[in-house]
Amino acid sequence: MSLKVKRALISVWDKSGLEDFARTLSSLGVEIYTTGGTGKALESAGIDFVPLESLTGFSQLIGGRVKTLHPKIFAGILARRELDEHMQSIDDEGIPAFDLIAVNLYPFEETLAKTADMDERVEMIDIGGVSLLRAAGKNYKSVAVLCDPEDYSPIISELVESGEICLTTLKNLASKAFNRTAYYDSVIAETFTENDELPRFSAKPMKLVDELRYGENPHQSAALYTDPLADGGITFAQQLWGKQLSYNNILDLDAVYTVLLEFADEIASVIVKHVSPCGVALGDNPLEAYLGALDCDPVSAFGGIAGFTREVDLPTAEKMHEHFFECILAPDFSPEALEVLQKKKNLRLLKLDIRRPNVPPTFLRGVYGGLLAQSADPPGIKPPKWDIVTDRPPTPLEDAALRFAWRAVKGVKSNSVLIAGEKAVYGIGGGLPSRVDAAKLAVTKAGERAVGAVAASDAFFPFPDGMEVLTDAGVTAIVQPGGSLRDGEVTARANELGIAMIHTGMRHFRH
Repeated sequence: MSLKVKRALISVWDKSGLEDFARTLSSLGVEIYTTGGTGKALESAGIDFVPLESLTGFSQLIGGRVKTLHPKIFAGILARRELDEHMQSIDDEGIPAFDLIAVNLYPFEETLAKTADMDERVEMIDIGGVSLLRAAGKNYKSVAVLCDPEDYSPIISELVESGEICLTTLKNLASKAFNRTAYYDSVIAETFTENDELPRFSAKPMKLVDELRYGENPHQSAALYTDPLADGGITFAQQLWGKQLSYNNILDLDAVYTVLLEFADEIASVIVKHVSPCGVALGDNPLEAYLGALDCDPVSAFGGIAGFTREVDLPTAEKMHEHFFECILAPDFSPEALEVLQKKKNLRLLKLDIRRPNVPPTFLRGVYGGLLAQSADPPGIKPPKWDIVTDRPPTPLEDAALRFAWRAVKGVKSNSVLIAGEKAVYGIGGGLPSRVDAAKLAVTKAGERAVGAVAASDAFFPFPDGMEVLTDAGVTAIVQPGGSLRDGEVTARANELGIAMIHTGMRHFRH
């Protein structure tokens, strides 16, 4: 089954490729109907057309809000060619059958970037165009529906070569049109939805950025999509150097970005491996911060992803050149730093402004049969309390280190415990089913630097044993959410050990 095109309706906002497309259709004997703006473009190009108003009897109503919403247009699109009663019905009414619909929509998404005025945004919600695309898509066996100027050339080629459009092409065009209208409507719906709402019905707008080589493993397919309404994020990064990012690279870069946002106002460096930090540090300059992050776990850092809150300069680049990293993310790179780092052909360099979003996103996560949705654990969020629950309060130095450690542990996979000083993490235990084992791993990674250091735990200690692992290694102060049924027992043991302990009243699980 295939379609011969005798009559087309063209109504486009984006007039890219319009002249060549319409001229070729006309040369193939296709009768073209158009709306006002499209008609003016064809008229200036000297291409014959039939004004749509000659069919409907009016040009437009209520200031242009109604142009194509008319039964004579939609009957000509929706009539099924294989049903005699359909064709007889439109013939009795003098309605022409349309074989091809070329429509693209008002640029609502682009308008969002230009104005915050809701009245102006609403005026750019396309009604007739979406209706035309949906009608043509519904009757795809009888009507070719083109929603994208990129489709003009292949359709013309098919018509020139065979004189008709095959069913496979027609179905693919309909699929694209329905996806386009669904995306368009989802952007509008999201604009009307408050960010912290979890609506009963939801369609999240997503636009393809890149088809990836594969997913987590070579046998899995994958792609990267961007949220057009997002207020920053890893999909907005500009790649300055290196080959295509992998699925795992992007996950790790997002983990780097997430931790960097906690320290956006400071000079910080983060190193991530398999979506969990293996080094976090502050410094007076990027080099100092990088060396502090690397010193946490230099073995795990091999082949990792590094990130900075400030421009990477030459001294930092020269030191990083001594190690193997998959990617480096930073707000910028100095020309001298780029020259050094671009000597590594397998390194990817990405530029991205590290700033906290004005509107925290809602995160979606796929599960078999559906999606989980949750509001973000916002960067920079302050704990509801900072209660000293032990007899001994932390010293000013310990308090500063505890506040740093509390921000750093937030980015580590649960169960997570880390050991830190005032400006650097010394050891991380993360992603373990047992909090005791997480504490043991943090102690192993920290080594002798655990003596006199502080520790942070993303959730409460259900028993004193995890805390005892830390104090046996020399940790002198701990910050944790609290909330265990045995908080009293844990605190009593902390007093016996002579350490300081803080309860924040806020958990930071990360799965």
